[in-house]
Amino acid sequence: MKKVLYLLFLMFSMFGFSQSEANLEKQITEVDRMAFVDPDSALVMVKKLEPKIDDDKLQSKLLLAKGSAYSVKHLSSAALRSGFEALDISQKSQDSLMMVNTLGFIGNQYYILKLNKKAINYLNRAETIIDFLKDGSLDQMSANIYFVKALIYKDNLDPAFAITYFDKAIFEYNKNNDRSSLLNKNITKIQKGYSLIDIGKADEAEQLFLEVIKESDRYKMAEVSDYAKVGLAITYDNKKDFIKANQILLETEKRIGKTGNIGLLTEVYDALSQNYLNQNNAPQYFFYNQKLEKNLLTNDNVEEKSFSELLRKNIETQNSEFENNQNLFYLFAVLIILFNIFSLFYIRKKINGLKSVKF
Repeated sequence: MKKVLYLLFLMFSMFGFSQSEANLEKQITEVDRMAFVDPDSALVMVKKLEPKIDDDKLQSKLLLAKGSAYSVKHLSSAALRSGFEALDISQKSQDSLMMVNTLGFIGNQYYILKLNKKAINYLNRAETIIDFLKDGSLDQMSANIYFVKALIYKDNLDPAFAITYFDKAIFEYNKNNDRSSLLNKNITKIQKGYSLIDIGKADEAEQLFLEVIKESDRYKMAEVSDYAKVGLAITYDNKKDFIKANQILLETEKRIGKTGNIGLLTEVYDALSQNYLNQNNAPQYFFYNQKLEKNLLTNDNVEEKSFSELLRKNIETQNSEFENNQNLFYLFAVLIILFNIFSLFYIRKKINGLKSVKF
């Protein structure tokens, strides 16, 4: 299965640049945007811009945009190389804000590669600088770092500690009321909900998923709402309320089937197969398990198809909001993808175990 492995910690600012530099930064912003939907064209633009840039900050930003494009193309080594080049420039120029951005980018690349110790090392360095600077403009960056660290602790089977960092991220996101912060906050809550299930707090998880569903429906974030509904169904399954879990999952399956969201549909199949397995319903278990295997084995581009429409839609409708903070949105649109990716890897691993089940 191919991976959509790209992540960006970067906040653009037009402050302090001359008119020509401001124009160059605007072009770099466009490159960064393009990296997520057309990385090849983005890399062509990078080559055209590189000879024109002699400012350290702009050069670092272009390198991170370049790294994002490589990451989208699954070229992690090239992405890391760009990240380290940007880090070297920011360190030599003593640009603390760019150091935070580059350290965050590198940390996320290592997280994507599942090199969690290295990821934590770079994210901790970024967090240390943030704590020292106490710059309010880095609140969202702090939240991003807390979120990814929480995912790492969650992957390492330490859900209680992960919840601590999920809560820290939620606190930071609550400082802003824009749509991207709302999106990020609810994604964080969904992940926290799964961690609550892991430590036996199904009732708290249920309330959290219901809260996400209500807020997502209110602000017309359908994909987030559907993901929360899968989490809610898993909560009911955990509480042995199989009928309620089935009802939610079957309704979600019917709705998602019309949208072509293969990634989310795969999660629904996994939850349904697990639900029927818990009920010792062999025919339904094998029915949905076969659907699950088919999606996992035949859809190499599951993650791209699952979220490409969500990404394009937000690019088109949120331009005014993204003018000041567009990269933060891209970060967590991608984190949705990562959430889905690692769920699918977990599902694949679990399938191999379930194949030996005899009824």
